Amino acid sequence: MTSPAGQADPAPWGVAAERTAALDAALDGVQVTPHLSDELFAVVDLLVGQPALARALTDPGSDPADRRELAARLLENQVGQAALQVVGAAIAIRWNGPSGLVKGLERQSVRAVLLTAAGEGSADQVEEELFRLRQGVLGDLDLTVAIEDRDRSVADRRELIAALLTGQATAQTRTLAQRAVPTSGSASYVETLAGYLELSAALHGASLVVVVTARPLSQAQRAELAGQLERITGHSVDLREIVDPAVLGGVRVQLRDEVIDGTVARRLDQARQTLG
Repeated sequence: MTSPAGQADPAPWGVAAERTAALDAALDGVQVTPHLSDELFAVVDLLVGQPALARALTDPGSDPADRRELAARLLENQVGQAALQVVGAAIAIRWNGPSGLVKGLERQSVRAVLLTAAGEGSADQVEEELFRLRQGVLGDLDLTVAIEDRDRSVADRRELIAALLTGQATAQTRTLAQRAVPTSGSASYVETLAGYLELSAALHGASLVVVVTARPLSQAQRAELAGQLERITGHSVDLREIVDPAVLGGVRVQLRDEVIDGTVARRLDQARQTLG
């Protein structure tokens, strides 16, 4: 499953578009199973834990075939053929440094989880669960501080997320929720979850749109708003709704970095600023 032609696929991990496309093609060319995402995440963790290996696999002065052979020797008894194929494709790409390889493979690991959910018919449920989790973290300062505390181990913070979601989410949501826990130098937890959501929407040819209203939209209102946004953007949209009485009335729409604010609260705030 790939993004529609002409629609930019989000790259929240800072992976250049041409490299993203090459790795997407590699993953889309193999059979995606739940084990594949586990294996790719294991490779990511191996490269993070062994910087010298990551440097060797991205050395621009070495032959790509030699780098792929090195990876195959190290991983042949650890991962399956599909994972080896994706890793080999990643190694063949010329990266600016080891972090590019790690981020590229991590992105494909996430795609594998999302594609597995799509294959099981639970993609929308996973998206909704990740969205609600993100909103919950945004609204809980203590939880945000605990998740972002880089002085606590990653394992400890992942256990916190696992306990939070016990019995309340799909396996794919639990996996991604734990993998999103920030490490040294990575994006914040809510930023990473936002990247996952955009990637999930792109997998079924849509763009993620967050809508904030004072009261829940009716089905007719959602359909009308979606239709308007699709005419504006030229492609499908995936609406995620937040009900916030503080907006008083109207709708605030966010599409990636663009915000359209038509709420009463926003207009009142502008009036107050004008009146000084």
